[in-house]
Amino acid sequence: MLQALFSRTKDTGKTLKLKFNKEEKSWVVLKGHSIMFIGGEDQCKTYMNNFS
Repeated sequence: MLQALFSRTKDTGKTLKLKFNKEEKSWVVLKGHSIMFIGGEDQCKTYMNNFS
């Protein structure tokens, strides 16, 4: 049980995630805690398809 608490999944920080930024009113593609791309929803989805 303790091993499960302390082990990381291999996808942590490597997968691209799409998130809406309410302050900027734009979509953001994140990889871990880094911003990889900012734009419209369709642009971000295209970016994710090309670079995931």
